[in-house]
Amino acid sequence: MGERHHIDHASLPMFERHAFVAVTSQDLARSREFWVDILGCAVVEERPGASLTVDAGGLRLRLDAGSGRGPGAAGPDPSIGLKVPSVQEAIDALNEAGLEQYPPIERGERGAFAIVRDPEGRAVILTEGD
Repeated sequence: MGERHHIDHASLPMFERHAFVAVTSQDLARSREFWVDILGCAVVEERPGASLTVDAGGLRLRLDAGSGRGPGAAGPDPSIGLKVPSVQEAIDALNEAGLEQYPPIERGERGAFAIVRDPEGRAVILTEGD
């Protein structure tokens, strides 16, 4: 990740909170049965055939259909979404801290987001929306 510069962490954008954790499901109906019917998690959002988001003890868990598409759908590991006040400001501050990634800022149904990768290649989605 290149040369690191000392950054005053108080100047970094604070993550407001996690927005979600996303995992791929090969069978959304079975996943829904497990998370909702068996474990009793409340459905936050459901897009039949595409995705299911549940409240898993305060964590928004998004189950995406195993299509291999969508933000962060590059592999079997979960991706994590972090809510930030401004995606552009977050990317700028992270690059000053040594990130050296310049992802495109995209606009989705819930606002702006960008995907950066951790050292193992897992997606970390910086999002202005939930």
